[in-house]
Amino acid sequence: MSESAPTNGVSAGQGATDDHNGQPQTRSAGSESTGSPNTSENTHDSPERREQIRQQELRLNYYRKFLEDLVGFMRDAQSESVADLVALIRSGASDEEILVALERVKEEN
Repeated sequence: MSESAPTNGVSAGQGATDDHNGQPQTRSAGSESTGSPNTSENTHDSPERREQIRQQELRLNYYRKFLEDLVGFMRDAQSESVADLVALIRSGASDEEILVALERVKEEN
């Protein structure tokens, strides 16, 4: 932390000063609100927006699991199986083809 950085979490010019105990004596004009400026927008998203977010979460979860499975396979599988999977990936296989190969190897073991 540099010597010029404020220690009370309020930057200079926001209207807050500290008493001798380091407690703020005043609040800036913008600190009166209790929520972020986007609070009402976040709680009143349209049904279309909520569906879009839900779909994005599903995709993210799919790819997170895909990556976890792939890394687990690379870590735990025999060298020959890893080499086969790398060759499949390098051949331009789709995500689905890679996933099928991962599942097939897991079933064999």
